[in-house]
Amino acid sequence: MRILLLTIALAAASCATAAETPTVVRQGPPVWHRQVEEQVARLGHRNVVIVADSAYPIQTARGVKVIVTGADHRDVVAHVAGAIDRAPAVRPLIALDKEFRYVPEEHAPGAARLRQGILDLLQGKSAEPIRETLHGDLLKEVSATAETYEVVVFKTTGTIPYSSVFFTLDCGYWSAEAEQALRDAMAE
Repeated sequence: MRILLLTIALAAASCATAAETPTVVRQGPPVWHRQVEEQVARLGHRNVVIVADSAYPIQTARGVKVIVTGADHRDVVAHVAGAIDRAPAVRPLIALDKEFRYVPEEHAPGAARLRQGILDLLQGKSAEPIRETLHGDLLKEVSATAETYEVVVFKTTGTIPYSSVFFTLDCGYWSAEAEQALRDAMAE
């Protein structure tokens, strides 16, 4: 009986000590960071990468792949933009939902701050000026693209409507001007 009581006392003491000593777990980057890097590395000209808010619909087209990040919207936009910026083979043509500009604060607190934060993050990153297009039209573009090319959607925990960012990948080492010069030379 004494041994049993001693064992219980030691176990209780070790539990108290364990509860008082916090465990520090060092983790690497989140899994979605690796997924962003992998997807950007394998995609090319004409593919589309979307950073979507949590209500973005799952599209049924075969060419659409959805990755749920479980992460903050702005953080995912920043990481995707950075990954594309570091990829020598592609450069982005960026589009935002036109509705995002008009989302009122009283219906979506934080919308203006998020929009400005996204615009600040994307400044100078798009190969052309950032395009603002109606959400429904962007979804149609995505569906049309997915018929031939892959579209990757990184779904976030964001709850601000119309805050999705659409990155259509263009060739990173061949500009529209170079293509036009080539076509002009071929026509001669």
